[in-house]
Amino acid sequence: MPAKITVVTPSYNQAKFLDETLRSVLSQRDQIHEYFVLDGGSTDGSADIIRRYAEKGGIDYWHSQKDKGQSDAIHQGFVRATGDYLAWINSDDVFLPGALRRVREAIERNPHWDALTGHYVRIDAESRILSQHRFPAESARMARWGVIHVSQQTCFFRKSLYDRLGGLDLSLHCVMDTELWIRMFDAGSTWGYVPAYLAGFRIHETAKGSSWLKEYDEEGNSLHMRYPQYLKSPRRYIGRRYYHLTQLLTGRQIRATLETRKNRGKKLVDVFGDWEVRSS
Repeated sequence: MPAKITVVTPSYNQAKFLDETLRSVLSQRDQIHEYFVLDGGSTDGSADIIRRYAEKGGIDYWHSQKDKGQSDAIHQGFVRATGDYLAWINSDDVFLPGALRRVREAIERNPHWDALTGHYVRIDAESRILSQHRFPAESARMARWGVIHVSQQTCFFRKSLYDRLGGLDLSLHCVMDTELWIRMFDAGSTWGYVPAYLAGFRIHETAKGSSWLKEYDEEGNSLHMRYPQYLKSPRRYIGRRYYHLTQLLTGRQIRATLETRKNRGKKLVDVFGDWEVRSS
């Protein structure tokens, strides 16, 4: 049975990067069921960019209006979704060319997967490669040993699982993704992975990870108190050592290091290809 995937992009004042984000999805529009863009009332021209692409076709729903933050925008999209699987790509990140086909085909080959992840590339504000990262599949067993490396940009999961868990915690604005993954582990979900680079995660001075340091610290501490079995267990020291050992023995870390040395500083499109959006 064909996999029906819904992708949501939360957007707010990221016009500098938004064009690449939209192209990275719309160039692969035939691989997904629907695409929503929820803008929180940007004042930097983001709405004009979204409108321009929406008029060409491929965006099933969009708006630009005040919301309660990123978590709220994502959740609004997921509530509207009719796909069997969900994912969100932030308005400063990108899917790599061919990624959505790989994900769709992997889900169709593995209908027992509740969620999946893949490899990712860190990029800067000018879309130059900073580093490349290869991870194994996630699991509740390894999470309880302190090993959680879910890359949000590469994570796809069942809508039925998301709905059963009650969705994102809308009180969180920085670690809402990690909190959701932990609840998925607790629910006994089955995780798979696609052994390929799927997404680009952008690092820049206005990103939350760079400018919301206090909020990240506060929310991170609250997660440690809420889920000590994952984030405060003494076993995490053994688990992390085991993880690093398997990364070396499988060659994942070596390959990622060599790829980083080869490609650092290069434009993302020069290594992975560009996105071509066809009008519908």
